[in-house]
Amino acid sequence: MKEPLFLNSVLQEKIWGGDHLKEFGYDLPSDKVGEYWAISAHPHGVSTIANGEFK
Repeated sequence: MKEPLFLNSVLQEKIWGGDHLKEFGYDLPSDKVGEYWAISAHPHGVSTIANGEFK
């Protein structure tokens, strides 16, 4: 493998969520995002590979 491996993060909507992560440049699917999981192996939100041969 000759290139870095990037992952797709998981955004979790919560009743107490909001859109504050937009201030950090994240493209949010809704205004109810309460958790941002950068790397996750949780059964309710597994990060997937975003690039390369393993995509």
